[in-house]
Amino acid sequence: MDKLARSKSHQSSSKEAYELGKNWSKQAKERAFLLQEHLIKWFDDEQSGMQEAIQQSILGTDFSSEDIYFQLSAIKSRLETGDLVHWVDQCTSDRPSSDESRHWLDAQSTDNENIEAYRVTQLRERSHILCIHAGNLPLVGLQDVIAVLLAGHCYTGKISRKDPYLLSSILSWLIQFGWREQIQHWTQNTAEIPVNNYDEVLFAGSESSLSSVRKTLTEARTLDEETPWLNRIASFSIAYCSSKEAVIEQSTEFMDALMRHGGKGCRSVGVVVSPVGLNELRIPLENAMKNVLEQNGSLRQANTLEQSDALKQNNSANLKMAEIPLQGGNRSESTRLTYKKAYNIAVDRVFVDVGDWMIEEHPIEYVPEPSNNRVVYWVHANQEDLVNLVERFGSALQSIYYVGPKASDVKKPYKYSFDIESIDSAQRPPLYWKPDGIDILRYLCPFII
Repeated sequence: MDKLARSKSHQSSSKEAYELGKNWSKQAKERAFLLQEHLIKWFDDEQSGMQEAIQQSILGTDFSSEDIYFQLSAIKSRLETGDLVHWVDQCTSDRPSSDESRHWLDAQSTDNENIEAYRVTQLRERSHILCIHAGNLPLVGLQDVIAVLLAGHCYTGKISRKDPYLLSSILSWLIQFGWREQIQHWTQNTAEIPVNNYDEVLFAGSESSLSSVRKTLTEARTLDEETPWLNRIASFSIAYCSSKEAVIEQSTEFMDALMRHGGKGCRSVGVVVSPVGLNELRIPLENAMKNVLEQNGSLRQANTLEQSDALKQNNSANLKMAEIPLQGGNRSESTRLTYKKAYNIAVDRVFVDVGDWMIEEHPIEYVPEPSNNRVVYWVHANQEDLVNLVERFGSALQSIYYVGPKASDVKKPYKYSFDIESIDSAQRPPLYWKPDGIDILRYLCPFII
């Protein structure tokens, strides 16, 4: 093909991709409005099945009623704020105009013919996405479901046995409102995932389970070995506390970031960096921890479910289920922390402990990666040292929070993917937040950029 013919073909392909992208943006926004409306109805409609899913989760999972209702309230609030429409707007607001796209393509090599052909194909066709959801928090997998539906793709889900009720309830509800074409299948059993020519796998969970899940699916020929995976495996977050006054003033938000959900979330704070030593904050932190434990009974014991008054009125079978100690046992956890406390005293390490929760100070050179949800590491260091910690923890680190009046006061030289967030957003993120620094909607729709 001569240069003139190639240029015309280029322009034609560019224009087609632009028009298709423009149409996709319009359809995605329409989907966002609809999905937002249907999800809010799930919360509001007494016949949606939400209440049943809540009771099943209280009785049959590790989640406390406090954390379940907290999570549901946070999600509903973000839906009512308009997060889904805002998410689509974010992804499409910086799309170049048709003329800009054509100018850019004309200036590039012939490789762009293949790029544009790919974009046109992707915009015309619906991808099949397999989502393997984590289950450490209530509805932790909802964001991936939302992203797949907004993108216009087809969803198949492996739902965690740790959170089997709430997400299943939402999927069943959405099917009643016309989402059947996109929501194709979900299961708790890996062996029951249907064989399909999946275009992408979205994995969220622990690094330790990733290899075994991947091996199981490829050996069963559920998917091809070449199928691309997006793996989100970050396990904890860091908070930077600028001053003693800031910690005391924001102690409620600070403790929520540490202790909400039993410290199990990847957005939960596992490491605190501060120019203030832990010893200076021992009493206010101890009081704040006691206050949280008094208000949230589920946090007093690490591995035993407590019953609400409503649950006590249920039948004896349900009550027996609610009384079963969870795996790991509270006694072994208490014993472990007793030994840790004795060791800290022996090595003259500063620490604060309330119940089976502990904050202990470590020098920056030796602070380990958090491995116990109820043990938080305090590092007496400055902002410059924070850079070293971020680099050291690598992919295990999820987010960086700021405790103080201005998150913008913390410099951002660490990683391009990290946004410095206020501590009060730790457990109440927008629905478009970026796990492991990745905007999942943009990731699923590279053709719109």
